[in-house]
Amino acid sequence: MKKLLYISVCAVMLFSMAGCKSNGNSNNADNNTNNEIQQDTEQNNDAAYAETVAEYFPTDSKYRLYNGYAEAGFEIKYSGKSENKETGSVTYSYDGAMCDGMGSEGERVFKAVYIVEDNSVIESVENSDTNASSSRNVYSIIPDFIVLKGDIQVDNSWEQRVDIDGKGYIGTTTIINVTDDSFTTRTEIPMAGYKNNTYTEERTYKKGVGITAFNNTPYGSDEDDTLIFGYGFSTENDRSVTGEI
Repeated sequence: MKKLLYISVCAVMLFSMAGCKSNGNSNNADNNTNNEIQQDTEQNNDAAYAETVAEYFPTDSKYRLYNGYAEAGFEIKYSGKSENKETGSVTYSYDGAMCDGMGSEGERVFKAVYIVEDNSVIESVENSDTNASSSRNVYSIIPDFIVLKGDIQVDNSWEQRVDIDGKGYIGTTTIINVTDDSFTTRTEIPMAGYKNNTYTEERTYKKGVGITAFNNTPYGSDEDDTLIFGYGFSTENDRSVTGEI
């Protein structure tokens, strides 16, 4: 009788363990399915966002010329697009060359890439211009600038940490104007040496062209508020003006 009872208890325990193992496998399967669904959803969202902003990045063979205050000037040309299927990111690359009043002695070229991922657009610059004050931007002082984050709508804003001359700052960018084919942002960073102790920067982007206008507050505007700087899109050319790109 005791032997029979022992066998029965063992059988019950075996069935219980089998049931637990089965439930565990089921839970793992559910988790895997949920993760796959989440990844698919994120990839779909990234793809939809990339498609939404794609028109702001020209991919033709034109050379786009920009001119502005203090003889500012440069030209850029689209050089390629790449996609990372694992991360869902899309990168647009452009070659640029300076054509300002500082002459053409030495190498005066730069590369700019715009990375679209996680519902945002980030501008990254590699500047090889021998006259450049920074290797990480052209006329802006902000490296790895977040051009856009989230929807293109008025009052949408975002923050980013900015390291300048070894100091950390927090910059806030806000969309201040939106039309059917363009949007304008304003960036503010509390910094000494600028008017109202705030470095400001405004940019306008237009479909089919890219950036069309830029202006910022020059250093020293805290003492002389008449100082201004900016540039704008001038024209499209079939051939390079500088001959360097």
